Amino acid sequence: MTALSQNNPLRYGMAQWQHSAWVNWLYSSTVPNAERLREYSKVFQSVEVGSTFYTEVEEKQLRRWYDQVDDAFRFCFKAPQLVTHRIAERPEEERNADWQRFQAKLSSLDGKLGPTMLQFPSHLDESLLPAILSLIETWELSSPLSVEVRHLNYFDKGVIESELLRSLSSQKVNKVIMDSRPVFSTDAYNETLQDAQRKKPRVPCHVVATAQNPVVRFIGHPDLALNHVWLDQWAEKIKSWLEGGLKPTVFVHSSDNIAAPTLASWLDDKLVGNGALSSKMVNLPETQEQIALW
Repeated sequence: MTALSQNNPLRYGMAQWQHSAWVNWLYSSTVPNAERLREYSKVFQSVEVGSTFYTEVEEKQLRRWYDQVDDAFRFCFKAPQLVTHRIAERPEEERNADWQRFQAKLSSLDGKLGPTMLQFPSHLDESLLPAILSLIETWELSSPLSVEVRHLNYFDKGVIESELLRSLSSQKVNKVIMDSRPVFSTDAYNETLQDAQRKKPRVPCHVVATAQNPVVRFIGHPDLALNHVWLDQWAEKIKSWLEGGLKPTVFVHSSDNIAAPTLASWLDDKLVGNGALSSKMVNLPETQEQIALW
């Protein structure tokens, strides 16, 4: 494995660190579920943690995760849905209290925090921008913050999008860039693809970095070979970011996430090939890589 630096300018990650199809590939079948994060972190440098969006995770559980990874690893926790998805219906004081409690819980993990995600649903339009900015202004941790919006008005290439980008930039907050083009470029011909198209946002991919730590969420095409056209584009953009001193985090998904590690490895190859990286960062166990081509 390549040694990781805490000052690593690029990190790759998945939407999860456990998958049944990754057993005997990213980790041995003898590794208990509770220890799989440790094995995952030997291949990837970050992870999206969606469990904090759905439920309150106990501090002792957060600490167990923290202790399994080295100092170069970064967790990207999602803010609770009580804060983001019910922002319009809850009193501001209640929402802010939940936001502060969440930050307090994360504070002991600060040394291993990547960009924490405020992810807002597609029904929240620009009328909620002041409330979003209020949450941003009350972010107290030293680690980065990122914002993902899904209402199409925020992608109008006009006044609304400009105001969002200007606001994020002025607060040094990262915009989450969702690239769901691959997964929506085909008919939903199987159940996992139907599920992915139902759950993932179909928004334009406007590639703008508003702060030092841009976050990319790439949702791959189920026919793996077709992803090269989009991965080539991202390799060039990430190279330009790295040359400009930015430190991006790239989360790679696929419709069932089985193939996501392979897609990350392919992107890594392209960044080595174009000179953005001097050596590979995603070193998948070669003997089992074909599992992702099922």
